[in-house]
Amino acid sequence: MKLAAVVILYHPGNDYLLNKKSYEPYVDTLIEWDNTPHNVGIGRALNKTVEYARQNGYTHLLALDQDSYFLKDDLPRYLQAIEESGTERAIFSTNYYLLSHHTTLYPVTDTIERVSSTMTSGAIYPLSLFDELGLFMEKLFVWGIDMEFSWRAARHGIPTLCFRNIVLQHDLGYQRKKRFLLGRTVFPNEYSPARSYYNVRNGILLHRLYPEHLPLGAHLKYHLWKRLVFVLLYERQKRAKWLALWRGYRDGRRGKTGKYEAEATEKA
Repeated sequence: MKLAAVVILYHPGNDYLLNKKSYEPYVDTLIEWDNTPHNVGIGRALNKTVEYARQNGYTHLLALDQDSYFLKDDLPRYLQAIEESGTERAIFSTNYYLLSHHTTLYPVTDTIERVSSTMTSGAIYPLSLFDELGLFMEKLFVWGIDMEFSWRAARHGIPTLCFRNIVLQHDLGYQRKKRFLLGRTVFPNEYSPARSYYNVRNGILLHRLYPEHLPLGAHLKYHLWKRLVFVLLYERQKRAKWLALWRGYRDGRRGKTGKYEAEATEKA
């Protein structure tokens, strides 16, 4: 395996310098794609990295977020497990320890299990998959790019395999404080206006493409209707976020893709 890694940066904090020490020594090259000065979206950043990796003889791509990091020897164990799996026709995924929730996404077991999709961060893609499936869907811009690629792969009989005992420490980035509403604990995600827009719009777009994977009612309940309530009760930028949520719903119904028109003035 000749491994290229890419970490997509957007207004990175000082913690990123510590995070990258957990993976930089174990990859053959680390590409730092800084989206801060001109945000071109996650899809384009990943696709440009795929092109570079192809041209320079790499066999696999590891994608990472700036907030993610590995503990101890988890990355070398991950790479060894992929080698020992004996398969090239798969997308590989870690388990995730969600820092704001203080729990893992899946139970930690010594098993490799097929999952519906993976997050971008921690996923390893054999470059041969892009020859068969094409590149990441750039027009989604941000949300859902990772899921769409896994779902597209599944339609071609290519699984997404999760190594349950390889745990990537991952910060969802926006969930900051637990709240109590009607006797229940809730966790508003506090997404920015632009990110709120993409979450709603892209969910509608992806439902049309993959209805078997993304039920629209459940998606809108979480990303639209709950957000409207949480924004009203707990979050700042209420007007901007409500407007973004409405635009996301409207543009999703219209089939609009690409960059959010207010992106230039709102930090994603």
